[in-house]
Amino acid sequence: MAGSNCLTRSYLTLTLALLIIDAQKISGQYEFFRLVSFWGPSRCSLNPCKRTPPVPKFTLHGLWPDNYTQPLYNCGGTRYIPLKDQRSINARDNYWYDYFLSKPPSAKGNWRIEQNFWAMEWNRHGTCSENVFNQQNYFNLAKTLMFTYDLTYIFFNARSPIQLPWPRVRDVMLAISKFTQARPELRCRYYNNNKILMEVVLCYDVLGKRVINCTRPGNVFCGRRSSRIYLPTNF
Repeated sequence: MAGSNCLTRSYLTLTLALLIIDAQKISGQYEFFRLVSFWGPSRCSLNPCKRTPPVPKFTLHGLWPDNYTQPLYNCGGTRYIPLKDQRSINARDNYWYDYFLSKPPSAKGNWRIEQNFWAMEWNRHGTCSENVFNQQNYFNLAKTLMFTYDLTYIFFNARSPIQLPWPRVRDVMLAISKFTQARPELRCRYYNNNKILMEVVLCYDVLGKRVINCTRPGNVFCGRRSSRIYLPTNF
């Protein structure tokens, strides 16, 4: 009888554990994307860069699958498959730029070093959407979304309300929203006792077809909407 009770308890414990695992899998499925872009001069102001693009511009940090209940990362799945031909490497490097390589990535170099940034982004974030987008499709989607809205133009065109180099948070938010028809997310860091705009985030639906409102209040560490933030215009 005691043995039967022990087996029953073990069965119930195992069943409960499996239910918890299933619940975690459900809550862990991605529900939208964050397209996170660096402003190059800000990136290099905080940490000296080993190389910079020919002109100041926004470059891709990553395409991050996420959900509304918990952050997603390191979801497991296939490992990064490196690019083999130089043309493809150059094309990706143009918009998904590693500021901390000492020289442009090469097909003849060690991909574990020269494509490490892309590998980390896939392994940490891209795998979380692999149930919908395989690796090739994920990188293709990242490229498509990166070129959907020209953030550099939004900031620097002659009609922009953004007063550089010290714009107000609300002016940046409104300028981006005017083009995208959705609320972006701004990410700032502390720099010389001020707040420097580091990243702009655009959010997309689960298939990357439609830009949507980002879920956060609008900015991370950037202060109030009336606050001024620093945006360096050159490296």
